[in-house]
Amino acid sequence: MIFVDAVIFLVILALLFRRDLATLSRLDYRGGWKLALMVLGLFILQAALIIYVPRQTMFQIVVLILSQLALIFLLLLNRHLPGIKLFVLGVVLNTVVMVANGGWMPMTPDTYHFAHPDRKAEIYAKPGGSKNIVLSRSETRLWVLSDIIPVNLPWRRNVVSIGDLCLVLGAAQFIFLGTQKRGEKLVDLRDISPT
Repeated sequence: MIFVDAVIFLVILALLFRRDLATLSRLDYRGGWKLALMVLGLFILQAALIIYVPRQTMFQIVVLILSQLALIFLLLLNRHLPGIKLFVLGVVLNTVVMVANGGWMPMTPDTYHFAHPDRKAEIYAKPGGSKNIVLSRSETRLWVLSDIIPVNLPWRRNVVSIGDLCLVLGAAQFIFLGTQKRGEKLVDLRDISPT
């Protein structure tokens, strides 16, 4: 959910800096609405399985992998857009650590306690309505990619992964490089050659 908070913050910041968000609708998107709808459907199915099925099943892992692969494919079709490569990196990092840990995003008891100080952290617990599983650091595969970075927001405490940070940075690049200041002419990013 930190990603949603970050995007809302970025949109508000863009508006304060007088960025024209309507410019985002004029970017050259590829893949079409059918592919985007399929990706959304897979994510809804994945969320429903996480919320309503208490234990991880092979079907859930297949849906996780399919949804992430479909998202990566859609994003790669749009890799010419600002921030998308960072976004793909974030999705890949999060998917790799989740698949390595049975389809769940691991967090240690300490990080769980940071995010939920009023709850008791038990090893192998799967907090309701969440993609997380509480594992000790020694039992976590690819621990450095798991939810290890504490974030203390005024309204909520959370823990994020390196992949989550890449997602937020990719969204920031997309919003700020994909928009223009009101009254400015939009520069085609494909016309700018790297030096």
